[in-house]
Amino acid sequence: MDDEKNEEIIKTEYDTEVGDELSQISPSWYADTERKRDGVIKNTNKGIWLAYASIILGILAFFTAPVIFGAAAIILGFLARRSDEAKAGGIGIAIGLIAMLLGLIIYPLL
Repeated sequence: MDDEKNEEIIKTEYDTEVGDELSQISPSWYADTERKRDGVIKNTNKGIWLAYASIILGILAFFTAPVIFGAAAIILGFLARRSDEAKAGGIGIAIGLIAMLLGLIIYPLL
């Protein structure tokens, strides 16, 4: 009787240990998530995607509608900086500002 009980305890501990190890594996392409105490999963990747969108809109502003896309790049850049993506958000802001300045000052003179 004790042997069966010991085997059951060992099996349960083994399953728990293996489950703990496997649950920590997450693919690199999967969004980083953070579980809070209340059980809500918060996506922590939001800032980098705002920064990427800001950079893309800033580059797009060089080719079409520099004021509109440049302003959108600047706004998204500031939102990205507020989400702890200071470097990429700053790049988006800079690209948006340069595109807006070119669109307002340089392009009309050409």
